[in-house]
Amino acid sequence: MLSLIRNRINSRKSMEKPPVDGELNRLHRLIKQEVKEKFSSKLKLYIMDTGSCNACEIEFQALFNPLYDVGKLGIEVVYEAQEADIMIFSGLLTENMYPICMEAYRLLKEPKHLITVGDCPLFHAPFKDTFAIKGQVKIHFSTQYHIAGCPPDPRGLLRGLLKYLEFLK
Repeated sequence: MLSLIRNRINSRKSMEKPPVDGELNRLHRLIKQEVKEKFSSKLKLYIMDTGSCNACEIEFQALFNPLYDVGKLGIEVVYEAQEADIMIFSGLLTENMYPICMEAYRLLKEPKHLITVGDCPLFHAPFKDTFAIKGQVKIHFSTQYHIAGCPPDPRGLLRGLLKYLEFLK
């Protein structure tokens, strides 16, 4: 029993980078190429929770773990809307978050790139008919792209981001 526990808690195994498959290698290569071609240094994302359950944000956090490691692709998260190249909204747009979102969107540099993530911005959510919801994001903001899923997994986020980057001129 003790050897079983030792094998499961083997610190060397937990520090090894998991194997990367062909699709992930392809996504990494293409995203890195698109970021290099279309942005001066790094692609800066401003991720804003407009009233979500935080599942989409957790999946975004996974993009920065050792398996997906999008930092090495030239992608980083910024905490000021003025610094961002792309703004990402997740969740239902709530009444309380609407003025904050409007201000952040106003501060976003031109041309404004806004991507919505998850099913909530499309109103595929259980809470859409409550008094606290302002409405669909696309009614109040000019959105350029949507990454579907509830929540989209990290590969889905990478695929969606790649499609959007390929769409940019």
